Amino acid sequence: MLPVDFALHLRHLLRQMDVVALFDILLVATAIYYLLLLASGTRAMQLLKGVAILLAIMKGAQWLGMDTLQWVIGQALFASALVLVILFQPELRAALDQLGRGHLDLVGLGLHPAPNAAQNRAVEAITRAVERFSESKIGALIVVERETGLQDIAATGTPLRAQLSAELLGAIFQDGNPLHDGACVLRGEEIVAAACILPLTSSDDLPRTVGTRHRAALGLSEATDAIVVVVSEETGNVSIAREGTMNSILQPRLLADELRAVLGHNTGAARLRPFARQVG
Repeated sequence: MLPVDFALHLRHLLRQMDVVALFDILLVATAIYYLLLLASGTRAMQLLKGVAILLAIMKGAQWLGMDTLQWVIGQALFASALVLVILFQPELRAALDQLGRGHLDLVGLGLHPAPNAAQNRAVEAITRAVERFSESKIGALIVVERETGLQDIAATGTPLRAQLSAELLGAIFQDGNPLHDGACVLRGEEIVAAACILPLTSSDDLPRTVGTRHRAALGLSEATDAIVVVVSEETGNVSIAREGTMNSILQPRLLADELRAVLGHNTGAARLRPFARQVG
């Protein structure tokens, strides 16, 4: 009986609404859809989720008659609008650029976690490449995307969308290759882009001997949940950055254990030590 009542109620509402109201709803729904589409795959998506939660809390406070809480959240949302525009100026500029060119990438913007087997193959490819880099003292910067989309970071480099392999990573970071200076962004078993520019850390606690690669790795790990693997071209040391911290891998082969532990496919953790003050 409930579906019939609902259908009758919906029909009654539609009769009450005129064409202008329906067009208004359609425009708002379309605007919200394209806003989410543009934000998907970027760091702005995380903040949009936070704003949605605050709006839900404000509505709940309004329903319960909690005027003070409703006022506080309303003021916070109003003040945060300008802050969001300033903080996410690059993302907004890129989104408006896409909109102005009439191009929206409808496929591949969202995060689609790879199956366990595929992710294990990706870990093995990264590990084998990093072992070679460490032995040959080849500098490398490898970014593994997790829940936070890195489409905006990938857009700063050269798009590849190539199948991940240790051999291809080795070719990318080989001296003389135009793509070796920068970071590779990985999503599942795909190399999304190479020669990408990462944001540098703003921390003043690092010694001056810490190079640009390590500062870039820390900077991205502070802003996203990505895992960033760094190989020093001076010493061959391997480090891993995540959640704003960096640790050195005692043995390159242990990188696989750490990646699997972080990605949730292994209960064991690699043997790490705190990031040394002297890093090449």
